[in-house]
Amino acid sequence: MYQITKSVTFDAAHLLRDYVGKCANLHGHTYRLEVAIAGEKVDDVGMLYDFYDLKKLIQGVVDQLDHHFINEVPPYDEINPTAENLAYQIYQTLRQQLTSQNPRLKLKYVQIWETPSASATYSED
Repeated sequence: MYQITKSVTFDAAHLLRDYVGKCANLHGHTYRLEVAIAGEKVDDVGMLYDFYDLKKLIQGVVDQLDHHFINEVPPYDEINPTAENLAYQIYQTLRQQLTSQNPRLKLKYVQIWETPSASATYSED
């Protein structure tokens, strides 16, 4: 099984509703989003999936969050924009897009970093 990963960064602000602590206040992060995909075969060029195409796929999700107040972006206007919820929602969006583009590929995981030492990961494995 081959696996490739791509990371991008974006800046956004959020606050956590019903949370007791500093994160209940408006604050920002430079998020790092890491996405991994896997598949059993490479193409005739020797690639599982073009990194350029993976970046474009990820960028479609990131553009909705970058330099925004995440609490105003659906579905985070109704659910808390925790790292766990971001990882899950981004995974669901990318999985649907990836499998419709190329059913032989599998989205392995989405990892979202709020700081260099704190992240949440979602996968269906």
